[in-house]
Amino acid sequence: MKQQRTKLVNLAMAASLILSATVYSTSSSAENGQELSEPEVIIKQSGNEKISEYYVNGILVEIKVEPKNAPTYYLVPAEGGQMLRTDESQLLVPSWKILEW
Repeated sequence: MKQQRTKLVNLAMAASLILSATVYSTSSSAENGQELSEPEVIIKQSGNEKISEYYVNGILVEIKVEPKNAPTYYLVPAEGGQMLRTDESQLLVPSWKILEW
């Protein structure tokens, strides 16, 4: 009985993942009638820093700077070509709670 329940839970989780991926991909590509490209991350090593540049549709949306001996910080484009420094990422990453008990 317990094995059947475990198999059923695993099957339900797999089905929900496939369904949510399908729904997400069709809704995001149809948004505003334009095709959205995959996000792109370019990682560079510069001296004692690791720099990750995040692009969405070819537009720079955030730079993550990870110094070797200091806390990580983020640079976000602001008006006038300036970069605004923040301690937290401004990117919205989709995440779902699949199962909890």
